[in-house]
Amino acid sequence: MPSSSYTRRGALSLGGSTLALLAGCLGGQVPSSEDESATTEPTTQTNQAKTAPPTTESADVTVSNVEITPEIVGLDSPDSIGTVGERDEQFVLVTILLGGESRPAVGEFSLSTDERDFSPIPPDDLPAYGHLWGRGPAYGSRAFEDKAGLSGYLVFQVPKPLDASAVVFDGPGGQYALDSTARERLARPPTEFAVSEVTAPETVESMTEMSISASIENVGSHDGTFVGALNRVGPHVAYTPVKRVSVELVAGASTTWTYSYRPKLTGGNGPMSMRFKLNWRDGRVSTETMVEWPS
Repeated sequence: MPSSSYTRRGALSLGGSTLALLAGCLGGQVPSSEDESATTEPTTQTNQAKTAPPTTESADVTVSNVEITPEIVGLDSPDSIGTVGERDEQFVLVTILLGGESRPAVGEFSLSTDERDFSPIPPDDLPAYGHLWGRGPAYGSRAFEDKAGLSGYLVFQVPKPLDASAVVFDGPGGQYALDSTARERLARPPTEFAVSEVTAPETVESMTEMSISASIENVGSHDGTFVGALNRVGPHVAYTPVKRVSVELVAGASTTWTYSYRPKLTGGNGPMSMRFKLNWRDGRVSTETMVEWPS
């Protein structure tokens, strides 16, 4: 694991909030900063772009999506998902498409402001060796190298907030400048969330749909995204991942989040207890429901 502030948290959460931006080919002019004579300030080795041998052939790279999230969600054990991300950091996920046979090394890409350069997090340092929950394998991960497609995402850890006049994704063949919407999202300070009024039925019959709900409130002073992970215990399983959840809320706003599920008893067993565990960076809640055979 790199020596930066990138850490792996065991807390479960509600999901990974993202911002999807317009796609674009690498290349063309990137808007210059207001002070073109300014020099780049020294950065630590962790945040400097890694050097890698140039690709043997020109790479046709297209940015198909950019996502910004305060936390990422992935396996934190063989049978549960959790969140990764501290209050003072956030993540930029850049999905790229390769138009040729060449697969540039992860170290050939970077994310830059006029003051700092950021290297992608090595895929093996991401949860589950580069397979974030609900997103498939990261670019350069073991699973990505085994698949036939040429689409994958790179994950950059950057400070939160990150206030910059220009944020540029660099790769073989050109650059891609993030637009003002993305830069505004990156510049948001951390905020805080509270979860309350968590409800679930006390009992439910097998194969009958049930719902759990929770009130999520942004109790901080800034707009933000609530991120968490939902896991389930029972029936018939000790622990299993269920869902990553993201809820975008302006400061002071709240919403009711719901999830529906149809439990099933098998093998003549029952009644059996079932619990949903909803965890986020600053807390956790759980529900308990008894699953019974139809009367």
